[in-house]
Amino acid sequence: MDNEKPSAILESLTLTHDGYFRETFQVLRIARAILRKALPAETIACIDLEGLTVDERSLGDDMFKDTAADVIYRVPIKQTTGHVNFFAVIEHKSFQDLLTIFQLWGYVFRICLRELRAAEKRGEVDADYRLPPVVAIIIHHGDTKFQGVTELAELFFPLPGLEQYLPKLRVILFDLSAIADDDPILNDPDVPELKVVLMVLKTIFRYEGEVALTLGDVLRELKPYSDDSETRRIIRATWYYLASNARYLREDPAALSGIFREVIIGENDMRTLVEVWKAEGEARGIAKGKAEGKAETVLAVLRARFKRVPREVEKTILAISDPIALESWAVHAATCQSMDEFKEGL
Repeated sequence: MDNEKPSAILESLTLTHDGYFRETFQVLRIARAILRKALPAETIACIDLEGLTVDERSLGDDMFKDTAADVIYRVPIKQTTGHVNFFAVIEHKSFQDLLTIFQLWGYVFRICLRELRAAEKRGEVDADYRLPPVVAIIIHHGDTKFQGVTELAELFFPLPGLEQYLPKLRVILFDLSAIADDDPILNDPDVPELKVVLMVLKTIFRYEGEVALTLGDVLRELKPYSDDSETRRIIRATWYYLASNARYLREDPAALSGIFREVIIGENDMRTLVEVWKAEGEARGIAKGKAEGKAETVLAVLRARFKRVPREVEKTILAISDPIALESWAVHAATCQSMDEFKEGL
């Protein structure tokens, strides 16, 4: 395992909420499992989940250059020929974003527009042409249940008589905050790592000590699969994510480290993360010490030249934490013609 090259997302040893979501939900087993949970059974019967691929998430164009969805799945539709696919655009939310449905509307439109343009180039657009089916799914986790609307029409001002004519996009909401820890929907016997990912997302904002015990029991279920490279990738991402975001783990690194070693991750990985935390703390301490010393130098130069340093100037200089910036202020203190001139630059 130690010789495996981590994905680009994992190279920094830290993961944001979005980073962990993308890293894990791009694993094809996770992708297929979450669609089996979220979609109607009759839909699952019509699509080829084994042919699922993770689509390009960038949906930018000249107007929306930086538009990118969290994850997009492209799935072939059974008993069709050519380029007919089903799309699921997945948006992850770790906070209350009340306009998520509006954001997803833009993604759905741009996926349809992209596919329409591709069909036009292939000469397939005629009276029988149909846009590909695209569904939007919100996966939410947080301290409270998701409070945004799940149907686009609800965002519009309610003018009587127009209800049936407003856009009807309705999202599938998979709200982990509203699902009990022991709910069977979190578990997939064929994809045991799904429960790990969902439970980690469910509990990341909790602070109580029993969270580590709960996750430990879930993680141990993966031990029989520890030789699988995709499983190791998920567990490595889980460790980095917890280390970056779980307060209880920051306060007690040993809370889960033994279980991670036991299940899959080697001792070198664990030591690396502890060293990262230690190095971050030492770097902050060194930078703070350097900044404080250089701030005092700036003030000493000002006192030597102008006798008195106004209290607001002193507070501003002491609040600067960038040693390089303070070096520039020291030069300015030595060359300015008056205290007023120095203050003008602050």
